[in-house]
Amino acid sequence: MDRNWKEYNNKLVKRGEFYLSSDFIQYWDEELDEMNKNKRGSPFEFPQSFIDFTAFLKTGFNLPFRQLQGVLNQLSLYIPGLKSAEYTTLWRRIRATPFEIEQKEPQNESQNSEDEGVIVALDATGMKVTNRGEWMREKWKKR
Repeated sequence: MDRNWKEYNNKLVKRGEFYLSSDFIQYWDEELDEMNKNKRGSPFEFPQSFIDFTAFLKTGFNLPFRQLQGVLNQLSLYIPGLKSAEYTTLWRRIRATPFEIEQKEPQNESQNSEDEGVIVALDATGMKVTNRGEWMREKWKKR
């Protein structure tokens, strides 16, 4: 069984590719006008598509809000038309954004039905479970 190593290598490289779409910038002003139409109070400064984009960055790279602001500051230097938001705005808007998981219809009877619920897989990389007081023992080097 010979493996085509060039093809295999290209597949592994393709897995690491990351496409960053800035299409939302094209409709920035139109979306803001629509969002602010008949709005009471302070107008929105950033369209929802931008907030969705930043939420993707935050989640995908596990960034705190201040680091997310730093990433946006640097991206705005390279992407014409991209405005950076301060972390408070990002925090408020991202937390207020409802996220929904699309459910696909089962293709056959052996797949999940509605009463079985949704299967969710979690990657616990970086999580640590400690015993009570372990953090204190480690911090103060006490037994």
